[in-house]
Amino acid sequence: MFSLENKTALITGGAGGIGAACALMFARHRIGAMTLTDLRKENLSETAAGIEKETGVKSVCIDADLRREAADAGLIAEAVKQMGRLDIVVNCAGVSRMGDLFAVTEQQWDLTFDINVKGLFFICREAFKAMEKQKSGCIINMASQAGRGGGIVVTPDYPSSKAAVLTLTKSLAKAGAPKGIRVNSVSPGLIATEMTVTYGYDPKAVPLGRIGTGEDVAGAVLFLASDYASYITGACIDVNGGIAMI
Repeated sequence: MFSLENKTALITGGAGGIGAACALMFARHRIGAMTLTDLRKENLSETAAGIEKETGVKSVCIDADLRREAADAGLIAEAVKQMGRLDIVVNCAGVSRMGDLFAVTEQQWDLTFDINVKGLFFICREAFKAMEKQKSGCIINMASQAGRGGGIVVTPDYPSSKAAVLTLTKSLAKAGAPKGIRVNSVSPGLIATEMTVTYGYDPKAVPLGRIGTGEDVAGAVLFLASDYASYITGACIDVNGGIAMI
């Protein structure tokens, strides 16, 4: 059985969707301590309360704007202060929108990259500082099948940002390996979340015949966070029901 006993984790985007599914999955597998962050303060509290009710695991909740380097540094520092150490980081915070290339404004492009790429990078860099001291750690970045194939219904800024996440993950993995820090990514395909509910995904387009769930993605994250993946870094696990096989 996978167990995260005595380990600590920080999950961004933890108020709902894949982030909340990862938090629940970690709690079910006996995570020692967990910090959740999201701008959606009420949703974050509700998610944490639901996880505690089901599993007994209490979560530290921090609302933070991850677009700012100083906020990311403060978040990591507070997480370490609350939990004592930082073993796992799962970067799930992200934004996407439906539309074509003409729907993308300069403001939207900047917002997408600020959250999906810049914020993720500074979270990882600050986490490196904490993990380097203990000579161990694991980071899992949420990429997307759109980052490989260009997306289906989303505007081009989203797949572009996720392609950046895929390459950034490899770069960070090379930097982290000598320090005992593993960095991997998970690339979801058609997954039903609050963010994608209006996207009109068709189960017939998926070889396995169904749209994926947050729990499907969380299972891959759990594996990468566990000691079973101790020799895996710089990798990407596709969770897409067979819609793309690379």
